[in-house]
Amino acid sequence: MNSCYRLFGTLLLLCLAGLALFMGGCGSSSKSTTSSQAMNITSGTWTITVVPTSGGGNSSMTASFTTFPCSKTDVYVGPTWYLQGTFSTTAAVCLNGGTPASTTSGFTPQGLVFGVGANPVAANGTTAFTTGAAFFASEDSSGNSDLYDLTGTFTASSNSVSGSYSCDPSCSFCSGDSGTFSGTMN
Repeated sequence: MNSCYRLFGTLLLLCLAGLALFMGGCGSSSKSTTSSQAMNITSGTWTITVVPTSGGGNSSMTASFTTFPCSKTDVYVGPTWYLQGTFSTTAAVCLNGGTPASTTSGFTPQGLVFGVGANPVAANGTTAFTTGAAFFASEDSSGNSDLYDLTGTFTASSNSVSGSYSCDPSCSFCSGDSGTFSGTMN
C-alpha cells in the first residue's frame, strides 16, 4: 500500500512540474502579437497636413468622414462647390468630411469628398481614391473658391492617408496650383 502512495505522489509531482513548465511559457515575451487590423475610415478623426508645391506654408485640418451613396447627385465640396450628376459610378464607397474645423498657416481645405475602393480597408491592405471622384475645395487669400482633384491612398497598417492634389480644370483661379497631403487617424 505504501508503494502505491509513493507512485501516486511521484506521478502527481511529475504532473505539477510539467504544468509549471507549460505555464512558465505563457507569460514569456516570446509570444507573437500583431497590430495589423482592418481600418474603418469613418471610425475616427483624421489630422491632415497639406503642403503646397509652391510655398504658401503648410496647413493642417481635422475631419471626420461619413459615407454617402455614390449615386448621390447633390454633392457639395465645402460651402461653395456643387457637383452635378452622379458623384461616382466606379467607387465602392463614397465619403465626405463636411466642412472640417481647421487650423491653418496657409492653404486649408473647406471640405472633402472622395470615393474609394473599400471601407474598411483590409488588414495590411490599402485602398485608393477613385479617379474622378476625389475633391476638396478651399478659399484663397483673394476670397475666390478653388476646387482641387485628389489622388491618394489609405493604408491600414499605419492608419494613414497620403497623396497629391492639383487644381481642377474647371477652376480658373487655382490654375497650376498643386501639392501633397498626408494624414493619420487619431
